[in-house]
Amino acid sequence: MKQKKGFLAFLLSAVILWLLSVIPLPFMNIRFEGRTWFTILLVAVVLGIINFVLVAFVRGLFKKSTEGFMFVVTLVVDAAALWLTARIVSNFHIGFFPTAIIAAAILAFACTAAGLVKE
Repeated sequence: MKQKKGFLAFLLSAVILWLLSVIPLPFMNIRFEGRTWFTILLVAVVLGIINFVLVAFVRGLFKKSTEGFMFVVTLVVDAAALWLTARIVSNFHIGFFPTAIIAAAILAFACTAAGLVKE
């Protein structure tokens, strides 16, 4: 069941990042050059790997923190993972860091709403 949730979260992340790049919102500056599905899936894979490593590390650092504090820290870590992914994958671009924070919040909300968040 964990693998299925992980795969669904991976696909959901790919679709949401693609939607954020094609829907013309004034505060979002996310784009995929060429809009190829290969690039979008590559971004989702790289993002998943970075998140797996960073979130595990951060949770280890802040074990005894409150849930509200952990929410904020996780949001910033997710945004940093998006920003780092944009630096690693050459065809994926995020205009500025606040865009990464907004995109991370949208991804977190969507995964939570879909029931794909780790317990």
